[in-house]
Amino acid sequence: MVDDVRKRVAVIGGGIAGLAAAVRLRDLCPPSTDIVVYEQSGALGGKLRTGVLAGVTVERGAESFLTSGPDGGDSAALSLATRLGLDLVHPEKVPAALAFGGRLTPIPAGTLMGVPADPGSVAGVAHAVAGLDRDEGRPLLAADADVAVGELVRERYGPEIVDRLVDPLLGGVYAGRADRLSLAVTAPQLARAARVEHTLAAAVRAAQLARAPATGRPIFSAVRGGMSRLVAAAVAAGGARISLGLPVREIARTPR
Repeated sequence: MVDDVRKRVAVIGGGIAGLAAAVRLRDLCPPSTDIVVYEQSGALGGKLRTGVLAGVTVERGAESFLTSGPDGGDSAALSLATRLGLDLVHPEKVPAALAFGGRLTPIPAGTLMGVPADPGSVAGVAHAVAGLDRDEGRPLLAADADVAVGELVRERYGPEIVDRLVDPLLGGVYAGRADRLSLAVTAPQLARAARVEHTLAAAVRAAQLARAPATGRPIFSAVRGGMSRLVAAAVAAGGARISLGLPVREIARTPR
């Protein structure tokens, strides 16, 4: 019978998404299932990499993750960390600041992932280019469209707000540059508002109003001892065979 045949599943990519997929497969599939994770580089973890600098543990990629998902429930990262039984820590309640020009400047209040509703409110940190955020009589995005966060903000506010506010904030959470991060994925409430509102300022205000009420729990979480522990725990729980240094160029289904 087909059901008695040992299943073999390939997971392409050994970043945290691929490792999480292996854990999920292990939870859902029969114990005999052979799971193989193929990673083209020489290390697992993708954007998650913990290191040491001057004797201090530091993150070389994302240093935290969002605690809540777009629907107000647990984020996928929190659910994974909970499934793996990891000890979590949260940022201290101290004012966040940006370092530029040889000094620390507090992050302006009232922004959404660094994107201000009123560009004038961030004048002490960055300046918007006047006249770019015009109402052109249609929504910023079409119904099913997406755009890079940096592209949209640069087009509407100019480059300085992207470079000094949006890029640092997004990079700390997603370990990526604003010009390569999806608006729909990283700021879904703003993306929904952009499909209705005609200016970025109006879209930010609408997204801020639509945010779920504060629950009292921390916005960000991290793994005690470093985010690489999330990688190691996922590898152990997934129980997959790991193949490093093997780029995958094609996938073909076999009878088994």
